[in-house]
Amino acid sequence: MSSGNWWIAIGLAVMGFWMVGAHNRVVGLRAAIAEAWSQVDALLARRDAALIALAKQLWELWPAGRATLDALAAAQHQLQTAAMSVRGKPARATSVATLQAAEDALGATVARLLNQVQADEPLATHEDVAAQLLVLFEAGPHLLQARQRFNQACRSYNAAIQQFPTSLLVPVFRFESAGSF
Repeated sequence: MSSGNWWIAIGLAVMGFWMVGAHNRVVGLRAAIAEAWSQVDALLARRDAALIALAKQLWELWPAGRATLDALAAAQHQLQTAAMSVRGKPARATSVATLQAAEDALGATVARLLNQVQADEPLATHEDVAAQLLVLFEAGPHLLQARQRFNQACRSYNAAIQQFPTSLLVPVFRFESAGSF
């Protein structure tokens, strides 16, 4: 084997090792997105349980607000469906965008519900309703922190797949940009 062939073989070996290393790095960053999503998903489930318990309490105590409670149930169902889609591939931007839209719809419905409940003094001060509201309010900051970790993991992944020369591997391994929530 001539010296030119040796240099080509060494260059190919270096490129092969780089490609494996870059692939493993991107896959590791995608795994970090999945880990961060699992924390968000657990907190979404906890908030969902608190909303269900609140709606159950309000259903009996507040017959005039059943239309709002039905809207809450519909928004929760939309969010659960979107969350299920994200569970399969947390790094898929389209699923995360659908989840964000569902989260926005739920947030607007919850805000409307809370405004109506707080306007009704006896309802807002009812012991069971107040306990559920406290659980709901306590979940908020934890969910916000988990979402920030998820978004940071997505940003790190997106930066890695856009960085040259790793960006050369994107079409080869079909890496997709991750969406933020």
